[in-house]
Amino acid sequence: MTDQAAFQADLPGAEAALRRELARGDAVGAAALPVLRHLVAAEETALLSEEVLARVRGMLADVASQVLDGLIGDTDRGMHAPDDVGLLTRTFLQDERLLQHVHALALEWQLTETLQESMALDPVSPPLLQRLLQDEQLGEPARRFLKSQAQWCQAQRRMALPLAELPLNVLQSAIESLRKLVGADAALSARVSDVEARVRRIRTEVSGRLDLALLLCDGLKRRDQVLSVCEAGLALFCSGLSRFSDQPRDVLVVSIHPGRSTRLALALLAAGASHRMVETQLLVLTPRAQLPSGLDGIDAGRAAALLTAGVR
Repeated sequence: MTDQAAFQADLPGAEAALRRELARGDAVGAAALPVLRHLVAAEETALLSEEVLARVRGMLADVASQVLDGLIGDTDRGMHAPDDVGLLTRTFLQDERLLQHVHALALEWQLTETLQESMALDPVSPPLLQRLLQDEQLGEPARRFLKSQAQWCQAQRRMALPLAELPLNVLQSAIESLRKLVGADAALSARVSDVEARVRRIRTEVSGRLDLALLLCDGLKRRDQVLSVCEAGLALFCSGLSRFSDQPRDVLVVSIHPGRSTRLALALLAAGASHRMVETQLLVLTPRAQLPSGLDGIDAGRAAALLTAGVR
């Protein structure tokens, strides 16, 4: 405690203010998950967007139906008993990592639609991707990402989430939740292993949307190409920002919110964006939010240090 207090006292006033804002924003984000869990389970919508809640609930139910396909063997999801789907949905609702990811996807889609309506930003083929399609080295992964992004948009309209699209850490967390549910039942445990093996095999054979986005980001000649949402589109922007700031993508998606814009601004700086570029992106993504004060003296290294010291 004494060392921490001394460290805080040594910080310039602007950095101390940024730390306070970062901690406040992260506290808001952390408090949102228990509220989200309660509202989805209780089907109440007063405190959160009705659209986001419906989308979270729909994606969790879709994941539950896919798991039941593997556990029971029914390929017609209309045959699954509503009680079985409900039980698995509630189980996954308690999985914080899965819930956070699904919440981030719901928010990503909501903002994707907003940017399409307000700026005519194509959710599938933004300007940067159109250029990458003509690139000699990145043309093929760009085409694969284009197809995957189009499929993701279609899935979001149906409130669906293919198991093979889950990041590995989220998939592993969901499988662990499932194993806890089936307990010592040897037959069901074996089927859970079969489900996991099948999904991992699909992931090996076909790269998912987020994997392809990172592949494109890693191949760019200039990282600032992907740090403009108007050029890169929201999907590539979020993936590039995550890659170059070393911050979790789901956390960054949630930070595109007026109450958490300090994390977004620091992540942009840590990723190598100029101060002018940071201001532009915040005005595009959070037009009603106040720009965080004290950013002028913060360079990329200092921004990364502030993010590392903060709550992820």
